[in-house]
Amino acid sequence: MKKYLTGILCCLSVLPVSAQLSFSSVQDIWKYADAHNIQITAAIASEKEAALSVRQAKGALLPSLSANGNYTDNIKLQSTLIPAHLFDQTAAEGTFYEATFGKRYNYNAAANVQLDLINTQNWFAIKTARLDKEIAALNIQKTRRDLYEQLANSYYSYLLADEAERLSRSNSVTMDTVFASVQRKYNDGFVSEVTMNNAAINKEKAAKSLATATQNKLLQRNNLQQLLNTGDSIVLREQAVSPYFPQPFATDPDVTIAYEELLKSKAQWQSSKAAYAPTLSAVYQYNRMISTDHFMSFSNSNDLPSQYWGLRLSVPIFSGNSRHYNVQKAKVEMELKQQQYQSMGLQSQLTNQNILISYNTAFKDLEKAKEILAMYSSNDTHASRLLNEGSISIDDRLKYYSDMITNQQEYLQSMSDYFIQSYRLQIRTINIY
Repeated sequence: MKKYLTGILCCLSVLPVSAQLSFSSVQDIWKYADAHNIQITAAIASEKEAALSVRQAKGALLPSLSANGNYTDNIKLQSTLIPAHLFDQTAAEGTFYEATFGKRYNYNAAANVQLDLINTQNWFAIKTARLDKEIAALNIQKTRRDLYEQLANSYYSYLLADEAERLSRSNSVTMDTVFASVQRKYNDGFVSEVTMNNAAINKEKAAKSLATATQNKLLQRNNLQQLLNTGDSIVLREQAVSPYFPQPFATDPDVTIAYEELLKSKAQWQSSKAAYAPTLSAVYQYNRMISTDHFMSFSNSNDLPSQYWGLRLSVPIFSGNSRHYNVQKAKVEMELKQQQYQSMGLQSQLTNQNILISYNTAFKDLEKAKEILAMYSSNDTHASRLLNEGSISIDDRLKYYSDMITNQQEYLQSMSDYFIQSYRLQIRTINIY
């Protein structure tokens, strides 16, 4: 027993000194995790990205403006042959003058503006982006719910280990007393070596169970540190087992996400059909070209501006049936999402019913287990007294003790079942935002 405790104390002694976080309920742990867990932080970041995607999609409705410019240095201008009779009527047929047109340096600048007046795919892109944002917000709720379940599992596992440690400590004290009594009687020659060995075995088992329960408490506390993303030590105050009074079941984020996914697939199906629709855009362009014979000298230059505006209509006619197949695929996906949404709603409803049934059963079983354990503990106490009075043998005393140990495991199992069903019910009935 001393070796186990010494090992645990050595492990604790090498841990760095840090601040302490104290929690008295699983709700306190959930509240702390909301602000510190990295999974929730990542889900919140995803929602922010989705919000930016909505703004990005809306940007397609704004006019696009582009500007460009270029500089050209005509190192050698190409000559052009011009029929000579254009300038001299007496010139022979088939004779030409060699002439050079243009200037060496050309500067050009242009501005283009385009605004889509009708583009249905842009509208559906905005709708899809908004649905993605709503799904991202719901994913925060789902992440919280999953994290809450992990935290509750570790928290109640700690409480279970704490109860196991309490029982094991009591058992260890009992077996130390029994072993001391058996050892005296063995030395006096009143009990056999087999009885002596049985007492020693039970003593070591009690010490081992106590060490195991203590180590489990440390492990569950470390698990909470990982989930809470903190290096501070955690102090968990003991909480008595009390009944949880069920509230109406909250909206299941899985069902809501399935519904949003259905709406998104419907929007994508409509967007694929919109590929058949024409696109109408208003366009405007301004262009200015300056030509000169000398670099960066504009005193004797030619300024040639131009501009136009118009409407541009684009009508998709044929693209190898790719749009047709995209529409068919989007429709299949939408029908699948519809089935998944209906199935998710049914499964969530049945799960709620099963959790409520399991909770009520676990609570009643735990109450019965407490009563039964109290009777076994009473028998063990009476057996200890009868042993001291010499009314029962050592073997009978160990049998009562063994029966109580067996029942303690059943009691701890009932408590474990209750804890699991309790936090499952709590998570399903609280509104997670």
